[in-house]
Amino acid sequence: MKKIFSLCLVFLLSITVVPQTNSDSFIRGVDISTTPQIKNAGGVWKQNNVSGDVLDIFKSNGANYVRLRLWHSPSNGYCGLDSTIAFAKNVKAKGFKFLLDIHYSDWWADPGQQTKPAAWNNLSFAILTDSVRSYTRRVINALKNQNTLPDMVQVGNEITGGMLWPDGKISSGGWSNFTTLLKAGIQGVKDVDTTAKIMIHIDRGGDNSSSRWFFDNLKSNGVSFDIIGLSYYPWWHGSLSNAQNNLNDLATRYNKDIIIVETAYPWTSQYVNDGVSNVGFDPAKLPSGYPVNPQGQRDFLTYLIQMIKNTTSKKGIGFFYWEPAYISVPIVGSAWENYAIFDFNGNAFPTLQAFQNNDSLAAVKVTLRLNTSTLGDTLKNTAFIQARGQIFGVSSGFFPSGEKFSWDQSQIILKNVGGDYWQYQFQMYPADEIQFLFWAGHSSSVPTYRSLGWEGQVVPFDSSSVNYRVFTAGLKDTVLDLEYFNGSSVKVAQYWTPIPHKTDSVGIFFRVNVDQLMKNGLFDASKNMSISVRGDSTNSSGVLSWNSDNILLKQEPISVGSGSFWSGVAYFPKNKISFGTSITYKFFVANCTFGGWESGIGNRVFNFPASDTTLVWKFFNDKNPITEISDEAPLIAERFQLYQNFPNPFNPATTIKFSITERSIVQLKVFNLLGEVVKTLVSQTKEAGVHSVTWNGLNEIGNPVNSGVYLMRLEAGSQSQMRKMILLK
Repeated sequence: MKKIFSLCLVFLLSITVVPQTNSDSFIRGVDISTTPQIKNAGGVWKQNNVSGDVLDIFKSNGANYVRLRLWHSPSNGYCGLDSTIAFAKNVKAKGFKFLLDIHYSDWWADPGQQTKPAAWNNLSFAILTDSVRSYTRRVINALKNQNTLPDMVQVGNEITGGMLWPDGKISSGGWSNFTTLLKAGIQGVKDVDTTAKIMIHIDRGGDNSSSRWFFDNLKSNGVSFDIIGLSYYPWWHGSLSNAQNNLNDLATRYNKDIIIVETAYPWTSQYVNDGVSNVGFDPAKLPSGYPVNPQGQRDFLTYLIQMIKNTTSKKGIGFFYWEPAYISVPIVGSAWENYAIFDFNGNAFPTLQAFQNNDSLAAVKVTLRLNTSTLGDTLKNTAFIQARGQIFGVSSGFFPSGEKFSWDQSQIILKNVGGDYWQYQFQMYPADEIQFLFWAGHSSSVPTYRSLGWEGQVVPFDSSSVNYRVFTAGLKDTVLDLEYFNGSSVKVAQYWTPIPHKTDSVGIFFRVNVDQLMKNGLFDASKNMSISVRGDSTNSSGVLSWNSDNILLKQEPISVGSGSFWSGVAYFPKNKISFGTSITYKFFVANCTFGGWESGIGNRVFNFPASDTTLVWKFFNDKNPITEISDEAPLIAERFQLYQNFPNPFNPATTIKFSITERSIVQLKVFNLLGEVVKTLVSQTKEAGVHSVTWNGLNEIGNPVNSGVYLMRLEAGSQSQMRKMILLK
């Protein structure tokens, strides 16, 4: 791939450096081949505005491998043999491992051009083959003589269409010519160093059919190598799920280690006016949830690393970020500065932290708790409650427990644990901070009525200037204090509560919806009607009364149905009521025309709790709160549909919804990429409507399945539909 290279500053982000001693074997590499040229032209790299050796900056943040490209006879000498072996000496002295990328060209070799060196233009094929071997041998010898033998050698660069054109071009010279030249290069390495790992590199990171075609032909032509190298830039090479599928398939098919040997992500669409046109990208082809900014860049790399680690049979062994230090300097310029991980002033982004080895860090468990009695909508206990926000610290975009977390995508989906109470447990690294708000919906795609599901602004517990909730992880597992959804337009404290605590009492929050009374003309607050809670005076120690309005409720001005919710707190003395005492009650309307009492139901009841709590809200005259008011239509099955599972990727469980338009025998099965049935989720007759089922990542015999891409297929009658989903551990 041709990469000749070089934004007004969007923003600077400081980085906390965590010195790394990566003892694991996973490759966290950088291709910084242009660095000597940039440095000689006056380029300066900084971290937290402090300049330093770029190798030291990468090393201190966890990078452990450096890739250097080699051109045969470049016009300016850079990336030639002398320049490369000189830089290799610095690389090895800093403790990095070293991947040598031999282009077999005087300039860029990529899928669009594989121009053989000018010195070899008039050679016969036999002499060209011998030249490839002897040149490769000479290169490896030069590195050996200065004690900088490469740990890995890449024979050719993105050679999907062959190498040394036209002689080794697959479309003209065929596989025989190409693989003859390729074998000559490999043998040239082995002539000097029999232990060197040989990589074969193509550009089709997200294209499984092309990858299979290429490596099947290498195998049939007897090419011996150790590692599959792939380039993966999502705007050129397809979706992340396609890339994951390709990695898993190649690992199974060839039993080779695999490296994403080129990748990058844009941090801006701006550029430096340095006279060099930037390499562009199609925004529509970028993966959803990874914005073009430094955070999006870091999150993309974090996800990609985890995806590589989850490759089948652990065959994904690392990555190399392509030219992360390719900043723009006078004379040299850069068409890649918007993909670098340094800003226009040479200051490093937090993307560097993605290189750190966090596998050995001990995470703590964090339990998030929320009460939605203050939401102002007719929320079911099967609703969709989510925390969305941002992580600051070691993690980026993903928690150690695997959940994605950002302002537009989040897998922190709280589960109902009774009434208005919701919670979720996840993991965080100590000292990491999250800023977040809650989002509520009747489903993942249908928000509650106010602010498209978002709660109002919050004053964080530490009174910092942000308008979000804030939590910083400590050294021990933590259960956060209960938080209440801010359903109002007023800014509230993070740990505000509608039940102000009293030491001698238990506060009970009552809530009722009178939407149907209002629609039937039976309730009008403007006519001096009011709502109260009446009940058993004896068991409530006189707090309630069947004959008087001791507990008056207030209308919630910001709620569905033009203020159809009424609520209030009653305090019950702790020293006069025993824990578990049953207290009966009903809601009552004063100054109405129908007598005031709820009808058609028996007395409501709750058992006296040990601490402040909210009761499940009720519709007036209705025992069952699990109903939406009439203007909130439930999901209707208008077509046969298998919906995308959520969350996706998932760990450990995911929900799959489907709809059918008529009573049918339904088969819903999970398959692996080999077409084998992993799990039958549904095999029975279902009525018309929308249905859902949860898959917990277990196979038919109850064993956990491996990370990877799976297929879910729905069959009902003569119709069928299939979707992909990703299990990410």
